Amino acid sequence: MFALRLVSLFFLATTTFVSASPVAAPVLVPVADSTVQLEAFDKRASISSITGVLNTLEGKVGSILPQIDNLVATASATEANVAPLVLQLTTALNSASLSLTLLGLGLKRQTEADVANLVAGLVSDIATSLNGLEGLASSIPGLSGLTGTVDVALNSVLVNLNGLLAGILGTLAGLLGPVTGILSGLGLTGVLGSLGL
Repeated sequence: MFALRLVSLFFLATTTFVSASPVAAPVLVPVADSTVQLEAFDKRASISSITGVLNTLEGKVGSILPQIDNLVATASATEANVAPLVLQLTTALNSASLSLTLLGLGLKRQTEADVANLVAGLVSDIATSLNGLEGLASSIPGLSGLTGTVDVALNSVLVNLNGLLAGILGTLAGLLGPVTGILSGLGLTGVLGSLGL
């Protein structure tokens, strides 16, 4: 119970201190009919910016999930050693979500195939690692609360991606078919709802 409070507090604190690549502020420009229009944002944000955020997320997730997998493989997972790892995972997802939100301020719509494949790999890896913990649920009483925080954070990443690349959730739903059962078993209802599964 204490771990869940700690996770919630850390989640709140870390989302406050996340940074992303800066995007230029909009400039109001007078036009001929004396009205004012909003000049386009700096177009520095592009598909490579999205991929950069997701690659950073992939690097962070890639260092966390093997630790979870090791705890599962050695049957040594407890709430005391899993909660900090899930907290790190949630923090990484929240950081990526905020970065994507900030990118959305100046993003021009782009293609989605590479981004969808990258995100599908991340979601699949997260689901597979967390699914391993389900077998050890008796030694991790707060597991459902921990997976709930991952659900909220991962869903936030997906919603922000869909805001940047309209239609990407449909593409992701198709790519995530093989892990849909795992996502459902973990109770990641927010993710499943966003994907329309």
